[in-house]
Amino acid sequence: MELSCYLYLYQLTCFPDKSNGEILQEPEMFANRSSTVTLTCQHDNSDHYRLFWYKQAKGTVGLSLLVFSAGQNQAYIEEPFKTQDSKYAATRPEIKMSTLQINNLETEDSALYYCYNPAYFGNGTKLTVLAANVTLPKVKILPPSPKEICSQDKINDKRSTLVCVASGFYPDHVSVSWKVNGVARQDSVSTDTSAQQDKTTLMYHISSRIKVNDTDWMDLKSSFACTVQFFNGDEYVNVTNTINGQKGL
Repeated sequence: MELSCYLYLYQLTCFPDKSNGEILQEPEMFANRSSTVTLTCQHDNSDHYRLFWYKQAKGTVGLSLLVFSAGQNQAYIEEPFKTQDSKYAATRPEIKMSTLQINNLETEDSALYYCYNPAYFGNGTKLTVLAANVTLPKVKILPPSPKEICSQDKINDKRSTLVCVASGFYPDHVSVSWKVNGVARQDSVSTDTSAQQDKTTLMYHISSRIKVNDTDWMDLKSSFACTVQFFNGDEYVNVTNTINGQKGL
């Protein structure tokens, strides 16, 4: 894998290709404040002696180097993460395995933690330190607006936009997908890059848009389903809302 990346003051200033390759990490984890969590990284090539842990804080693009390991039984916390209170601890009991322990968790520890060897980045572990109760999303589909349906642009684009809104959920471990007449659709779909948080309630919301042919939308037999997959800390739960086609005005 080619990486056009540069380390500067322990900060990786690019965002490399995170192909899963040989790296195995638990994708998502929840933990309570003041507790301890242990992240695990495994790979299947004993020739890769060097191994790294990186942290990507929420709302940032760069990756900060957290741990460097040159081989078995070697794991070193990097500056500026090396603190007197032993916030972080790392092990390398085997060439093919490493752990990262984070102690006395705070909400600021919520981040993506990536494991990397000289060949591959892992997909990362998304850790959320809970600041509120786990709450499933409410999902609603908004039909095309009358203004869009009657737009002069219909001469060139005979499609209409449905909007799926998921709201009131915590934390932000969600993905959104669409089905048209029971068939999964990925083309003509645009989903927010990340869920947004209400700083007062701490709840999140996210939206996704799909463009559908007017002939499908105006067919009463047509169905349009939006599914929000939510990780509740133990399992993935699907919350789906469906809307049927409607006759034009």
